[in-house]
Parts: sequence; C-alpha cells; structure tokens
Amino acid sequence: MIDRERLETFYRAEAARYDASRYRTLYGRLYARLHHEALIAALDDIPRDARVLEVACGTGHVTGLLQALGFTVVACDLTPAMMKQAMERYAGRVPAVHFMRADATRLPFADTTFDLVVSTRFLHLFDSGGQTTVLGEMARVLRPGGRLLVDFDNWSSRWLFAVPYALYNLLRHRRLAPADTYYNRPTATADVLNHLGLETVRTVGLGGTHLAAIAAFNDDRALRAGRRHRSGALAVLAEQFLIEAVRR
Repeated sequence: MIDRERLETFYRAEAARYDASRYRTLYGRLYARLHHEALIAALDDIPRDARVLEVACGTGHVTGLLQALGFTVVACDLTPAMMKQAMERYAGRVPAVHFMRADATRLPFADTTFDLVVSTRFLHLFDSGGQTTVLGEMARVLRPGGRLLVDFDNWSSRWLFAVPYALYNLLRHRRLAPADTYYNRPTATADVLNHLGLETVRTVGLGGTHLAAIAAFNDDRALRAGRRHRSGALAVLAEQFLIEAVRR
C-alpha cells in the first residue's frame, strides 16, 4: 500500500507545475487530446443528470471536461494543493463542481451513491493490493448498473519502449512520484474488476510516448497514429488503457 503522507507531500510540491509538465509538453498536448476523445466517447450515453464522482481529480484535467459536458461533479483528492488549482480554474462555472478532500482507500460516501465514478492517471501509484482496495471503494459507492471509467499504465508498452521511455523522462528532467509506477495487463485487470462485481464492457488504448517523435514533425499524423492504438493489435503500444465497467 502506498504511503499516503509521502504521496501528499510529493503532489503538494508538484501542484503548481503539474499541468505544465504533464499536459503542455509536445507529447502531453497530444495525450490530453487522445484522452479526452476516449472519455467523451465513453460518456456519450450517460444522462447529464447522473450523480458523478471523480476520484483523485488533481488539478482538474478531467474535471473540466466533465463540467463542460454538463455533468454536476463531486471531485475529490487527497492533496488540497492540487485541488486548489482546479477550484480556481472552475469556480463560478455551471454546472457547479463540489470539491472535497478524501482518501481514495476510504471514500466518505455511502454505498450505491453514484451513477458514474471516474478516475484517471492515479491507479499506477498503487501495487496490486492497493489497486484492489481503491477499486473496491469505487465499486462500493456505485449503484447497480452504474458505470466506472478508470485508466491504468500498460504493461506491454512499458517493456516494449523501456529504453526510449527512460530517455524521454531523462530529457524532460521528469521527477518521479515517491513510489514505484505499477503497470497492468488489461485481461488481468478485468479479472480483478469482475471479482469486485464490475463487468468490463470496453477497453481502449490511450496514447504512447513514442508518438512524440511523430508529433515533432506533424501533429495531425501523430493524432491519427494515436487513434489507431485504441484497439486491435496496436493497442499493445498504448501508454495506458481506459477500462469502462458496469456495476452488477
């Protein structure tokens, strides 16, 4: 299980530069677009009056998308400094976002409270036991028939691109979180979700740091290449995968 105090300390220091380092780089902008496209497609058939929880909202990368699509969101995070970035960005907009501090391993909500739970760029911080705990909490607060959207770092891509990935991070002077990054396989993750009462209905590949080399010359070509990583044989190249699951 991750050390929550160390995690909060790290992200408190990262908060002011988090978006710049993750979403404003050459690859970060491409990833953000591919990520939002996948989420928009997954959210298309969900009623806009759904009760929505975002776990580990951070600086609001997905919070703003949910708000723009018309959802009223409860957004929670362990680190107030991260949420402060999102609160300043989205305060006063309609529909309202309700921010609150919460620990994902012990969500402060009653069973079956929400119709939709979303969590992105978060579960890679947890080992398998920690992931099961957090996913169990997400499942607990979902109503039967409710939807879960959550992403994971992709094991196959990590090992296929181990050397260029390390070089990419070195050149960016990227700081790593105070814990290992954990990688998942889609089939094994679906098995865990099934054990927790969640049926996986769709898995979508997201991004790929190797796409930065294409984006350096042509953004549109990199975007098209990234879209081809969503499914089929090329999904093994995706940096992450988004799972859509339904609570039984």
